[in-house]
Amino acid sequence: MPSSLNYTGIILAGGQSSRMGQNKALLTIADHTIIERVAKALQPVVSSLWIVGNHTADYSFLNIRSVPDLFPGQGPLAGLHAALSQIRSEWYVVSACDLPFASTVLMQQLIEHTDIKGIQAIIPMQAGRIHPLYAVYHHSVLPSLQLALQHNQLRVRDWLDQQQVHYVEIESLYQTQSKLQSSFQSISEYSLYNMNDPQSYEQVLRILKQYPSLL
Repeated sequence: MPSSLNYTGIILAGGQSSRMGQNKALLTIADHTIIERVAKALQPVVSSLWIVGNHTADYSFLNIRSVPDLFPGQGPLAGLHAALSQIRSEWYVVSACDLPFASTVLMQQLIEHTDIKGIQAIIPMQAGRIHPLYAVYHHSVLPSLQLALQHNQLRVRDWLDQQQVHYVEIESLYQTQSKLQSSFQSISEYSLYNMNDPQSYEQVLRILKQYPSLL
């Protein structure tokens, strides 16, 4: 795997959690908050870890450095822009704060593709759906992020269409993961499951009852 010294970890925590009705990053499973699990998944593959958002005092217990959104309330592109414009790095390993089964192994596999010449983003795809909030981005996307936000063009997919993106189908990784080593959980069909509302949180608890090994 390429050296982790070239990678900065970013947890996007700037959302309003309006559908959840409370801060979804602070919901717990097995006595740990979701954001703790995300941090644990990213730490083995990065040289430093940051939280991006405007309510980062809520996460002071993590002892992780933070930077504020510069375009607050403008969605995930704003969070990515805040990281890239305030934290110096070549590559950024990015995760939303609401992935309870975030996988170190999956992120390791995405990082493996950063040596492809000219690539600006490596994004997982599952069942034909892209997941740009558990992905890897090159610093060269910053000017286009700035332009999109200045013009209020906030759709992530529209912005990605302007970048050099390499998509990785995670189904193709299931068969090879037994050969991989990780300090955190392996790739599963739930690695990219995110929680947006109380129903999805309840689903996470049901999944854990059925598959306790996911922890």
